[in-house]
Amino acid sequence: MVAKRQLASGPKMGEEKLIIRPEKARFVDILSMLCLRRPITSYQCVEAGDQTAADIGSTPGDWFVALTQLVQKALAALYYPALGIGAVVEFLLNFIALNNGIVGIFLNIFRCKLVIPLNREAPNFRSFIGMIDGRTELMPLPAGDGPDDRRLQVVGVTAAGKPTVEDYYVDVESGECGSPTVPLIQQQYVNGRLIRLRTFSVFEVTIMASKIAYENAAYIENVVKNVWKDPFENDFFPPQPVFSSFSYRPPSTYAALLALLHHHHFLGWLSMEFAEDHTTQAFVMTDRATDASVVVVAFRGTEPFNMRDWSTDVNLSWLGMGEMGHVHVGFLKALGLQEDDGTDAARAFPKAAPANAAAGDKPLAYYAVREAVRAQLEAHPDAKVVVTGHSLGGALAAIFPALLAFHGERDILDRLLAVVTYGQPRVGDQTFADFVRAGVPVEPLRVVYRYDVVPRVPFDAPPVAEFVHGGTCVYFDGWYDGRAIAAGGDAPNPNYFDPRYLLSMYGNALGDLFKGAFLWTKEGKDYREGAVSLLYRATGLLVPGVASHSPRDYVNAVRLGSVAVEAKEVI
Repeated sequence: MVAKRQLASGPKMGEEKLIIRPEKARFVDILSMLCLRRPITSYQCVEAGDQTAADIGSTPGDWFVALTQLVQKALAALYYPALGIGAVVEFLLNFIALNNGIVGIFLNIFRCKLVIPLNREAPNFRSFIGMIDGRTELMPLPAGDGPDDRRLQVVGVTAAGKPTVEDYYVDVESGECGSPTVPLIQQQYVNGRLIRLRTFSVFEVTIMASKIAYENAAYIENVVKNVWKDPFENDFFPPQPVFSSFSYRPPSTYAALLALLHHHHFLGWLSMEFAEDHTTQAFVMTDRATDASVVVVAFRGTEPFNMRDWSTDVNLSWLGMGEMGHVHVGFLKALGLQEDDGTDAARAFPKAAPANAAAGDKPLAYYAVREAVRAQLEAHPDAKVVVTGHSLGGALAAIFPALLAFHGERDILDRLLAVVTYGQPRVGDQTFADFVRAGVPVEPLRVVYRYDVVPRVPFDAPPVAEFVHGGTCVYFDGWYDGRAIAAGGDAPNPNYFDPRYLLSMYGNALGDLFKGAFLWTKEGKDYREGAVSLLYRATGLLVPGVASHSPRDYVNAVRLGSVAVEAKEVI
């Protein structure tokens, strides 16, 4: 295994790809992978480049490969039924919510004011994710609670002597923002003191933006314009059409450490087409219409009832992208991959937008968001870029900066402030992680909640698929106690199916259900969960890890969590 890992860290050149087509996989092929142990490249559902065939030789398909194909077959069979069920469920939940409950439905019938949510693009129509967690308000940093502030507090770091409020807070405008070597998770704390951001923490903004990215354009605009606006500023500028897509990570300069979001300017939303009827969606906003300090890009994640999204998350297929290493094919397609023959990375993802994208008949996510971000940076010379995403959106966020580095887009790379992803699947091999570390000037931050299944796929199944995580992982358990895992580290039970974790996974699912029902009694009404959220948590008793993927727990972790680190790390 060690030797394989060492080989994986070298350059990935030549015709390299391994694409497994689940629609071509037969059940006899899946059984053969489990029992006959034929070489993986001998199956008709597998397309391997010449160099890949030479590298893996007679390597058989193991049970992780067979399991993935079985899961993808099941997801494909469920695609249309799940879409239908999802449409019905979202209609019924919105019907009940917009009429103020079951009793309200009867009252509105009597009053002839019954609301029927037929327009899914209406500003009051919520997705299933929005029904699980309907919170939209940003929670500001406390005015000065000192050691009592628990929002991502660094446990075990205290000021010398008897602490006062001033010992715990330092204003970023004073320029006292600490050393560039301080990890992102500790950027709010320097020498035991909290760096006071102007209004909100980067974690609060990124998780809430990632959460509302699941909603329709009108809903998002309403939240940004009417909920997130500064209470003392009423100026909001009309939405501008902006292509949007993808994500990033934290910079080495903290002087502007998120003078965050005093008011918000919604720039746009676009559904971007790509192969097989998939779409990539994102929205972009700035903190001010003029002289903005930050441009925020948030990408939509895996939709609960879209089985193709889930199938993309678990897919083991990868493509050799030259010096970038092996990268997940499905996520590359979402960004605008042009070809998958594995022979020329520059042709697969050219620096210049392809003619069809440039003509506007088929916007491609990578090129669209690149130009949108560049335009905003030109309009706001002092602005930095913060990009985020949950689930599938986090995966796209992890690949986008690597493509910028691959294309030498230093004008954008040098102004990256942060990329924070939540529940992000794996996107590449060790070479990809090393490429990002060397070519992108900021360290990615991945937040993982408990046994969330998505960060544990695609499976790391070398040598067929050597998927690993990069960046720094911040892992939270069910009571929102977090710990930072060094770059390259992974959360417990990394491939999800380790039987040693079975009892813990089901125990945590039961604990989450209990916590969800009673957390509000300790933390207040903002943490009261409704029937939809609790029923969704109950699915964890059947498939542990699915309920843990909900953005609700990531919001709670950001607001209530604490992260234990060694004191010497922040000195």
